[in-house]
Formats: sequence, C-alpha cells, structure tokens
Amino acid sequence: MGKWGKTLGMVWLTAASMLAAPLLDEPVATLALKDGTVLRQAQAKGFLTKVVLVRHQEGVRTVAYELFPDEFQAALTAKRQAALAGAQAEQVRREAEAQIRVPATSPAPVATSAAASDSGLHDGCRLTLTSSKGNVVILKIENSSDHVVSLAPSQFAARTAAGEEFSGASWVGIYHKDPTMAAAWSAHRSVDPGATATLVLALAAPTSLKDGSIETVVWK
Repeated sequence: MGKWGKTLGMVWLTAASMLAAPLLDEPVATLALKDGTVLRQAQAKGFLTKVVLVRHQEGVRTVAYELFPDEFQAALTAKRQAALAGAQAEQVRREAEAQIRVPATSPAPVATSAAASDSGLHDGCRLTLTSSKGNVVILKIENSSDHVVSLAPSQFAARTAAGEEFSGASWVGIYHKDPTMAAAWSAHRSVDPGATATLVLALAAPTSLKDGSIETVVWK
C-alpha cells in the first residue's frame, strides 16, 4: 500500500471512530458500573423506561440508567427520553382504542371530550387530534389529494386550554414486541393519496405536561 493509500486508510478509520459511540454503537472493553459490577465487551441493545438491556461477554442483563458511569449519562438520557415518549404514545393508543370500543350510549370520557379537533385542510390533508397524553399526541391525517404528502413534525403546533403553544418535535414509533421501547422516525412521514394515517407526535413540551391539557393541534 502506497503513502496515499495508508493516509486515506487512517482518515477512514478516524472518521469511523468519530461516528461510532462507545456502548451505544460499539462494545466497551470494560464497563465498570457504579455498584461495583464489571462487564466485559458490553454494548447497549435496548432502552426501556427504567433500565437498559446490555449484552456482554457473559450474556445479557438489564442495568438501571443511574448505574452507568458519568461519561455515558448524556447519551443514555436521550435514549431514555425516547423510551418514555414511546411508553406515553402506547398508552395514548390503547386509550384511543378503548374509546372506540365503548358503546355509543355510554358517556364520552372526560379526558378526551375536548381533544378531538378538526383544524381544516393543508395541502389536501385534513388534520384531526385524536387523543393526547403528556407531551405526546395522536393525529389522524386524511389525504384527499391526488399526490403523496410528506409531513414534518415542525408543521404542527399544539395548544392548551390555557393558551400555551408547543411545536411538534419528532415522530414517535413503537416497537410492538416491547411497547416501552421507542424510536424516533425519520424527519418526514408520507401519506399516500386517498389514505388515512394515524401518526404519533412528540411535542417540544415538558414530559410533566398534564394529561389531556392539549386542546387542539393545528397546521403552522
């Protein structure tokens, strides 16, 4: 290998090492937890609301977030927030399904009586707020146009009865094998012509936002 080949190889290895995050994207040779436990060749494989699923040299185990060394806490906090948003989204979905199964003669649940809101058309799509829980909302998008519509979280704004407004932060998807695990979807979601899509949106709002506080979601 010539001088330039060696140089390019070193550049590639350096770039690869910068992109890979220890513990999250690649194993950590020695992971010393705060309770004194030492794991060899440890890598995080799943993120729940309270614990992380870690694969290591001896097998697989769960580890509480607070037991990881400080240098991993920032990255793990982001993963935990996604897991919490996913758990909230799954709860909202279950509550919405339960409401659908309620007989028509039964009184509507108070928490969602003011949740449904039709905010009009945008690019051939009609928006309806189906339900909300904390900083997560479920939207129904009906595409009555003849073209595919690409939607970004930032196109939506949520308002509370008190007049507070929060922007859409990210689309949230649920892993069906474990509803407490969540992942952020890509920046845009597409809705086909004539289709109706149910989208779960996490808001740029505190996770402590009271359930049912969101009164309406509108196009920006």
